[in-house]
Amino acid sequence: MSDLKKITKIIKALADENRIRIVTLLKAKKNLCVCEITEIIGLSQPTISSHLKKLQDAEIITFSKDGSWVNYSLDENMEESVQKILNLIYQIISGDEKIKSDIQISSKVDRNIICCKKGE
Repeated sequence: MSDLKKITKIIKALADENRIRIVTLLKAKKNLCVCEITEIIGLSQPTISSHLKKLQDAEIITFSKDGSWVNYSLDENMEESVQKILNLIYQIISGDEKIKSDIQISSKVDRNIICCKKGE
């Protein structure tokens, strides 16, 4: 894939407020599952899954399985140019109230409680 096509794919993946919120959450707290992200962002599970797929296709995030959990995190092998873009975004939005709220909520979210409740 050419550099132009690759950067276009990355920018398209980041061209959504909720996907930026997800990436910022994953920077603040590694290994979040879909139910945790759904609880924090406040969107449906299918919508969150769609956002995660777009970020994964752009090689911004990755996932790993841990028993019955699927943990999402920032891709540790992402290209340096992508990391630079993300760092710039983090700088620009670091004072945003919604981002601060997401991070604060993420520190209180417990997947064992959320996912069990949804399964009942």
